[in-house]
Formats: sequence, C-alpha cells, structure tokens
Amino acid sequence: MPVFLRKLMIPSAVTEISDLQHILDSLDAVVYVSDVETHELLFMNKYALKNIGGVNQFDDVKGKRCFEVLQKGQKKPCDFCTNPLLPKSGDTYLWEFKNTRNNCWYQCRDRLIRWHDGRQVRLEVAADITERKTVEEELREAQRELKVLAEVDSLTQLYNRRAFFMYADKLRKSLPNSSSLGLMILDLDYFKDINDSYGHEAGDTLLAAIGQKLLSFSGDGTVVGRMGGEEFAIAFHETQKREKEDFANLVYKAVSNVKALYFKDTLQCTTSIGVSSQPVSTPLRNIMRQADDALYRAKSAGRSQIKMS
Repeated sequence: MPVFLRKLMIPSAVTEISDLQHILDSLDAVVYVSDVETHELLFMNKYALKNIGGVNQFDDVKGKRCFEVLQKGQKKPCDFCTNPLLPKSGDTYLWEFKNTRNNCWYQCRDRLIRWHDGRQVRLEVAADITERKTVEEELREAQRELKVLAEVDSLTQLYNRRAFFMYADKLRKSLPNSSSLGLMILDLDYFKDINDSYGHEAGDTLLAAIGQKLLSFSGDGTVVGRMGGEEFAIAFHETQKREKEDFANLVYKAVSNVKALYFKDTLQCTTSIGVSSQPVSTPLRNIMRQADDALYRAKSAGRSQIKMS
C-alpha cells in the first residue's frame, strides 16, 4: 500500500483506505496520479503497474516520473502531455492515444485534483480501447479498398473512365485561371490483331505493361486513365516546361517501346494520339471532344502518329 494510503492510522480509516485500494486494483483500467509540476508518480493501480509499467508493485516505480514509466524510452515530458490542457475548474479532459510502451490504444479521462499535501496533481483513468480502434482501422482500410475498387482499373492500375473524368475535372478547376489544361487520348494501333493472333490473355498482358508505363506519368498536375478497351487518356497542366506536343511525343515513344513477354512471344504495338489544349475555363467535355477529333484524324491518316486539335 502506498505511503499516502497509510497516513491515517485510525483503524476504521485504514479499513476504508484498504477497501479503496482494493477497488482501484480490481479495475480493468489504468488509474494513476502524478504531480503536475514534477511529473512524479504518486499512485498506480495494479492494472497500470502490470499492463504498462511491467512491474507488480508500486515500490518498483516509486520516485520515478510518469513519462519514464508510462512511455517507452521517454526522457522528458511527453509532447502530448495533457497537463497544460486540463480545465482549472476540475472538469474532465477526454482524449485518446496509442501508448508507446505496449502499443495499446486508450481512452483517457484526466482531471486536476488536490493531493492530501495540498499540491496539484493529475488523476488519469484510462480504458483500453485497442479492440475498438482495430475495428475502426479495419473499417477505414475496407473503405479505402472499396474506393480503389470503385476508381481503379484492376488490369492496368490506372483510373477507370468515371474516376478519370472526376479527377481530370478536379485538376482543371484547381489550376490558375491563366493556365491551360492539356488532354490527350491514346488508342493502341491494331490491338485487335494481337487478341486474334495470341488470345485475350496475351492482349491483357500487353495492356497491363502499357498501363504500368503510363502510370509512371501520373502525379502532380497529371491524371491518367483507361477509358476502356485499348483506349487511354491523360489530362495534364500544360506549362512552358511541358508543352503539349513535346509531352505527346514523350508518351508516344514510351508506349511504342513497351514490350511484353507472353510465353515465347514478345508483344508490342504503336499508338495513335489526339491532343487538345484549352484554357481551364473550357468545360472538360469540350476539351475531350477536341482531343477525340484529333485522334480520329490520326487514325484516318494511317495511325502510329500524333495529331493536334
């Protein structure tokens, strides 16, 4: 029993204190008291001693500061210490954190109280909420996976058609009013011949390889998507350093140089590209239509080339 609980030697009082100690030690929750100024630990119940402190009795941590016992490798007050945040009125401050010593999540109820010697201390009662946090994280992960499934083409890992339009329009609206949005549509040349000659599995192998190459162009200011079949689209912020014609040539060479190994065969194809660039005030569907018209001209002119709108 800590010294402060033995300060009264009146038998009835000792019994009451003993009962209080028993109640606190029977809780499946962390209960501890620390000095607000010095951070000295003044009390820990058995649950806290065992599950966080890693000891069996308070004498094993007596004289230590709370952050030394409650946190792993902590040599100074924690950055997340709630002492400055505790209401002076004595109201409870509710918060959650992940303990660095046992990696468990706790919901903490902290409040300022007066100790028997008059000094101000922090009383914390913390319940283990690790199971709840695990379920929450699993739910968030499931939501992230559902979002990916809803937005990403599983074969190429590029945005699907719906997601491409959504993010391309977000890009357009995010650019300065003086900017231009470039958009190119790519159609793989004679891709049907690959499917007819080698089978659809072979075609998928090449599509996946080209998708990975196009994915390397995605990033800030660029949105890449698979529009369906062997057609792809890239929306981009056109700048002096990335002029639409130069960028289209870079993409053309990258796609045309992709080689996919399918058993003993090496698959490869060229692409036709239509490009448009308009002020960001232009609706996305209009820019898309112009790029599509340019693609039609590229294919009509013999394929394996780039046409500008």
